[in-house]
This record gives sequence, structure tokens and C-alpha cells, in this order.
Amino acid sequence: MDRADYLQKMYSIVDTEDFKKISRDPTTTIQNKTNKIISTLVNQNILSKEAARSMKSYNSVSPRMYGNPKIHKENIPMRPIVSDVQGPTCKFSNYIAQILTEAYDQDNAYYVKDSFDFSSKINNFELPPDYVVISLDVVNLFGNISKELVLRAMEFHWNKIEAVCNISKEYFKEIITFLLESGYFMFDGSFYLQMFGCIMGSRLSPILSLYVMDYVLDSCIPRLTFTLAFIKKYVDDLIISLPSTGTEEILQVFNSFDPKLKFTIETEDCYNSVPFLDTKVCRVDNKVKLNWYRKTTSAGKFIHFLSDHPMSIKLNFIKEQKNRIYKICDPTFRDGSMKRLFDLLVENAYPKTMLKKLLYSTSMLPSTESQTQPDMVGETEVVKYRSIPNIPYLTYKIKNCFKDYNKKVKIVAQCKKKVANLYSKLKDPIPKEIKSNVVYELECTDCHETYVGQTSQWLRNRMNLHKSDIRTNNLRCALSVHANKYSHSVDFNNVKILDVNVNYKKRCILEMIHIQTQKSKINKKTDTQRLSPIYAYLIEFSNRPFFDGPVDG
Repeated sequence: MDRADYLQKMYSIVDTEDFKKISRDPTTTIQNKTNKIISTLVNQNILSKEAARSMKSYNSVSPRMYGNPKIHKENIPMRPIVSDVQGPTCKFSNYIAQILTEAYDQDNAYYVKDSFDFSSKINNFELPPDYVVISLDVVNLFGNISKELVLRAMEFHWNKIEAVCNISKEYFKEIITFLLESGYFMFDGSFYLQMFGCIMGSRLSPILSLYVMDYVLDSCIPRLTFTLAFIKKYVDDLIISLPSTGTEEILQVFNSFDPKLKFTIETEDCYNSVPFLDTKVCRVDNKVKLNWYRKTTSAGKFIHFLSDHPMSIKLNFIKEQKNRIYKICDPTFRDGSMKRLFDLLVENAYPKTMLKKLLYSTSMLPSTESQTQPDMVGETEVVKYRSIPNIPYLTYKIKNCFKDYNKKVKIVAQCKKKVANLYSKLKDPIPKEIKSNVVYELECTDCHETYVGQTSQWLRNRMNLHKSDIRTNNLRCALSVHANKYSHSVDFNNVKILDVNVNYKKRCILEMIHIQTQKSKINKKTDTQRLSPIYAYLIEFSNRPFFDGPVDG
């Protein structure tokens, strides 16, 4: 799919009544409103000042929309996703989502956490005579949830929410309304406001959808004229067992609940089975038996044996796939599933001898009992995780240096070759001037010496502070001292971003490392005093000319 085709499909989404093009960037306005709500919660003694400080934002960036292709559907439509990692409501939405997640009843009759949870509840379930299995799926659930439906669901479940929340019901509903109405984004250089539905990509949308779906089920099931053997839900997917004569009725009841929510139905195939998650729900002699399932559109691509990953990851991947089959599948389907897994792994270049040993050896059968950690006596030590690049023949040696500290420090090998590097960037780029948490470099236009700094602010704001320091001859700033002492000018228009890191301490270390690498620097010597001598030696060593033996004449 080329860029023009991609944009055409995305514009077919944003140029609908569900979205409205707006003339300006509302980031600052929404940021100020969000901060005001957080301050109100502090004044009501609901939030501490420390928590509020971590939630407020002052350097927000407009969320960006991009599309993921639905390759399993005809004409490959796009799934619109909004990335709001630096959005003005991001942190506050996460706080509200945490409240709703804590209040959510995972022990309700519908909820399924994952395939393993589903298997433990359904495998060998006894069905009444003449009962069949169907699946229902909501068409574009997030995009078709109205604000009114969300508020009704909050009202319906308020007794659970108020148990973990000190916010009054009316103000909580005001907050939900504000967050839903603040769903905006940038796409292809223009700003849009989502007029209807929940934004896919928001931290709040998944948990809101759980409450809404539970509300729909609690409202619709009593209207049925028959009893369901079971009904289980994973987000917008429903798996249901009901009388064979009830399929038309259940579809009519669910589709009449809300004008925007539309359900599609999938009935049993010729093998009396229906897919759900990565399982095939099979009806065998009035019993439910699960099989491992992969969609026909699945490319069968796993971690390739020749990929740049540590061998331990590849071995653990095989073991976990085997463990998955043993946990999900009924014993009658295990052999067939293991054969399919074996073939898929062979296609991904795994040696057959390795696979036979790991998949079929009786000594490596996964335990069916849950693994529990032994009780810790005394104080529990906090384990710290650190990552290092995966370099063949070197990384495992470095990890071995820490084997005596395994209880305190875990070293994880990190692959630097990522799938994201293979594809073009679909999101609108963030302009350099409003990037934050950066290490930057400025150059003197007269002597070409350089200055390195770091900031958590927008880069534009930091440059304005530097200009102000130079005007007022601020002696604490080395850049200001240099500009005023020699009457030199600084090239603010061509500021360079050297590194990006949201962690303040890591950013400071990166700043000192970059200062050390400058040949002619404006920074003070005190700017690098906290840099470990180990770093200083490595930087100096890396700058030495590389000589790899004699040069042929």
C-alpha cells in the first residue's frame, strides 16, 4: 500500500460526521482545563500535592492519529489509532482508568482475562441437549460507544466505583464527560475533534468498554425467552451457548439495545466449532472442548531462529508455546496442535532436532499446577532490572559478571534491531521546537564552539530562556557568559537534538557524555564533574583512531 492509498483510506474515516476538523491546536486549552480539574481534586483532599504534580503537564503535544491495516478484511480498511503519549490528558486519563480498573469486578459471570482463564472455565463444560455455540462481535466498539451510554454504564455500576473512589458521582461523571469531549488529534497536518465514540489509543477507552459491555449484557440477557448455558466476554467478542432455535432472537435483542451498537454473528462450522481468541470452541458429544486456533490470515511469523535475539529468548519462546497448547487444548486435540506448532517453527528455521527435544520430550512436559513462589522470610529485596544491547558472544559474558547478584540485579539482553525500523513512520512528526526531555546542542556562529544542555521543557521555551539569559547577562549560564564576554551570537535557529530521554537522571548523564565528546565546548568544567571516571575513559577510548592491522601497499 503506497502513501496515497493510505491517506485516501484514512480521509474516508476522518471526513465523516464522527469527526470535526478544527482550525487550531487546542492542546494548551485542554492542558489548562485538565490541570484545573487536578487542582480541584487536591482542594477536595482527594489527590495529594505530590500525585497532582506528577499528573499535571506543561509541555503537552497534540496526539497523533495513524492507521493500522485490517489485513483480514476485504479491501484492507484502516483501524484508526490515536497516540496520546504526550497528550494533555494522558496522565490524568490514566489515573481515572486506574480507579475504574480497581473497581471493576473481574469475578462477574462474563469476564474472561485471557485464553488460559477461558480454558479453565469452559473446557469440558457440559451443554444441555440441542444447545449450540455461537460468537457475537461488536462492529467498531470503541467508535460506536456514545457518551450517553458511557454515563449510563457509570451510573449502573456506581456502587462498585464509589467503593474505591472519593470523588462524588456527579463530579466523576463530569470528568468522564470532559475526557470524552477532549478527544482530539492531528492528522496530515490538520487538527480534528472526535465528535462521537471513544478514541482508540486512549488509556480510558478499554476499561470504559468493559463497563459498557457489562451494562449491555445485564440489560439484554433478561429480555431473552430462553436460558443461556454460558456467555463469556473478551472486550467486544462474545462466546455464547444457547438453544439452536435462539440465534435469530439473540441477535435481534442485542442489536435493538442501542442504535449505534451493531452485533455480527458467527455460527458453528461443519465441525461444530467456533473461533474465540486463539482457541477453537468445539462441541463434542454435548461437551465443550478447546483446540488451539490461528486465523487463516496469520502469516505464521514467529521469532526467527536466525534473528538477532539471545538464544535463551528463542528457547523460552518454544517452551511457552508448548505450555500454551497444554494449558488451552483438550487432550484430544494436543497432538494435532503440537504438530502444527512444530511445522510453523520449522518454517521459521528452527532445527528439527531441537524442536523434537523441546516439544516431544516427556522430561520437558509443562506442569499443570500453578507455580507459586516460596514465602520470603524477613524483608523482601527489590530486584532491579537493567538492559544491555544484545551483542553475539559478548552480552552473555557481561551477564555472567552479574551472576552473583542475580537476587538483586537482573540483566536483560535487548535487541536493537526492531520491527518498527522496517516500516515507514505513519504519525505526523512532532516539530523540533515543541519536543521535550531532550539533550540539545547550540553552536556559536562566530567561533563555532558548542554548548550542550538538557531540558524537560519544550525546546522552544528553553531557547527563549537562553535568549533572556544573554540579554540580562546571566553569569550562571556558560552560554550567556560566552556570548557577552566575546560579543558573539548564538545560532538558535539550527539547534540540534542529540538525545531524547524522559528520565531526568539518565538525561543528565547523556548531557555530560555529549559535553565530553565536544571538541571545542562552551560548557563549564563543573557541568561534567558528576560523570563517573569510567564513562570519561570509555569516551576518550572511543574517540581514538581505529587501526585494524597493516594497510596493504
